[in-house]
Amino acid sequence: MRVDICSREDMETQALLLQALAEIGAIPDQGAILDLPLGQGLHRFIAPDGMLTVFADAWGVDLEGPDDLVQRVQMAMAKA
Repeated sequence: MRVDICSREDMETQALLLQALAEIGAIPDQGAILDLPLGQGLHRFIAPDGMLTVFADAWGVDLEGPDDLVQRVQMAMAKA
């Protein structure tokens, strides 16, 4: 499943995304430390139940991964 998260300029939502990823136990692949704004390109996160990918380009940020994981991230973002 792939979902659009926010525009590139939306730092508040990018911060919520990173917080939600941490909340479900997803950690950046290779132990990378991510700053805001997210750098352009692919950012992989390893969660206990699978892999998630955040893609940031000049226009937006999206999230891709197994349906259940993506939905858990969206629910965690909605609670914040």
